[in-house]
Amino acid sequence: MITINTDLLGRLKKADAAAWYEMWEVFGPAIERLIGSIASRFFGQETIKDISQETLARVYQEIKKFDPKRGVKFSTWLYAIAKHVVYSELTTRGAQKRGGGIKPMSLDDTLHEVSQQPLPDQEFESSVFRAKVYRALKEVEKGGDFAEFECYRLRLTRGYQGKDISKALGISEASVSRYLKRVRDDLREAVKQAVTGYSWTPEENAQLGTSGLSAADDDAFDQALSDIYLADDQTRRQYGKMQKTAATVR
Repeated sequence: MITINTDLLGRLKKADAAAWYEMWEVFGPAIERLIGSIASRFFGQETIKDISQETLARVYQEIKKFDPKRGVKFSTWLYAIAKHVVYSELTTRGAQKRGGGIKPMSLDDTLHEVSQQPLPDQEFESSVFRAKVYRALKEVEKGGDFAEFECYRLRLTRGYQGKDISKALGISEASVSRYLKRVRDDLREAVKQAVTGYSWTPEENAQLGTSGLSAADDDAFDQALSDIYLADDQTRRQYGKMQKTAATVR
C-alpha cells in the first residue's frame, strides 16, 4: 500500500535529495510539458532543453520561498517560474539584438502577475492533479499482486467487463470480481493519500471532489480513474525526460 510522506514540502525546503527526486518523479513530465507549451512558440528544441534545466535550477533555488499560506497553489507557482525563465530568455535575446539592456521582470513580479490572472493553464492544473493520481496508481501496482492488478489494468486501459477479463486471463469471473474489488479499494485509499500528501492548499484538495474519484459507484470511479490514467500515461510517454534532467541540477 502506498505511503505518502505528507512532509514533502518540508523535505524539499531542507534540500533532501530523495524528496527532490520524488518531486520530479511525480510532477516532472507535467512540468516538462508545460515548458514545451510555453517555449515552443519562441525557441528550438535545444534551447527548450536548456530552459528546462534552468527551470529546474530555479525551482531548487526558490523552493524555500514557496508558502501555500499565501493562497498560491503549487501548480501556479511552478507555472510562474517556467514563465519567468522563458520570458527572461526572450528579454535577454531582444536586448542583445538591440545592443542595449532591459532588466527582465523579477520572479516575484512574475508570480504576482500570474496569481492575479485566471488559472495559468487549465490543462497544466489538470495535469498536476493527474500526476498525483498516477502516483497512487503506480504505488498500488508496485505493492500489490501482479494477477490482481492485471485484472484492473484491463478494466482501466480497455474498459473490459468481468467476463471479458475472465476470458482474456483464463480465470474465473468470481476471481476477477474479487481481484477488482481488492485493487479498487486499495486505489480509493491511495488516491486520497496522494492528493492529500501532494496538495498544500484547500483548492488543490478540493479537486478530488470534482474529479469523479470520490464517487461511491464503482463503474463511475473506474471510468474517472481510467480517463486520468490514460491522459497522464500519454503525457509521460511524450515528455518523460525530466527525471534524467533533474539529476544534473543537484
